[in-house]
Amino acid sequence: MFSMEKIETIDLKHRDDLTRRFRQMNLQISDYTFANVYLFRKISRYEFVEKECGLFVAGQNRDGQRYIMPLNDPRGCDAETVQEILEQRAFLFPVPELWLDRFPESEFRVTYDDNESDYLYLTEAMADFKGKRYVRHRNHLHQFLAHYTADKAPIARNNIPDALEILTQWQNHARTAPDKTDFEPCREALEYFSELALWGTLYYIDKKPAGFIIGEALNTDTFCLHFAKASHLYHGLYEFMFNDTAKQWRGKYKFLNLEEDMGNKNLRRTKNSYGPSGLIRKYRISLKESSEKDSLRTERV
Repeated sequence: MFSMEKIETIDLKHRDDLTRRFRQMNLQISDYTFANVYLFRKISRYEFVEKECGLFVAGQNRDGQRYIMPLNDPRGCDAETVQEILEQRAFLFPVPELWLDRFPESEFRVTYDDNESDYLYLTEAMADFKGKRYVRHRNHLHQFLAHYTADKAPIARNNIPDALEILTQWQNHARTAPDKTDFEPCREALEYFSELALWGTLYYIDKKPAGFIIGEALNTDTFCLHFAKASHLYHGLYEFMFNDTAKQWRGKYKFLNLEEDMGNKNLRRTKNSYGPSGLIRKYRISLKESSEKDSLRTERV
């Protein structure tokens, strides 16, 4: 039996290879970008694992559960390899719906948790804020525009200190320890902004840094927003930033992916208020216990 071989931990030198893999996979799930793998490598304890059928990343979630993330379509793996992977790791994750035909429920446990599901929005809807669902956001945007004039600039090496100033203000206002927020991954995203090939816009009010958004393309029709941070001093600034970002990408990307809510009730309420067109489920695939398989066979007889 081919045994798991740990190659090395995630490094910036792997960017080109992993980016090529993710482009070939062409998925809408936010986890499948090099930036997300790199920036959360410490939190998730990522390390490469190689099998005959491809490359994987082994990790650990917030609950301490061990899982393995495919870096290629796992439908190319034979039954023995899948069995071995799942015996050594709790589950495959995140698995898109597209791959589920490889994992019949007679043999595998297929589950998902909406805390981990990505929020997907129509770019056109976010750019227009039309209709009843956007009444509150439209009002906040109008109030912002009535009180403030915002200037913007692409995030670049010369203004990254301004973005770090905003991030620090945001963290201080969060009243939560940095290791309980995405402060560190966001700080690294700014530190290695060009190396990670990220896109971002920095917003100023009265020449003072006020907010920023960082993201990148997921596939040919979806743009993912990894981080959105803003000063709490400017009411309506988040609405302005999301609306402006959607206007920038309208016509090029049909969807915006705003990632998951991580079970945070306030974040869930906010993301739902923007009227998502749907949730992108991230499935977990694990082995069924023998007793479960026997029970299924009995039921079918």
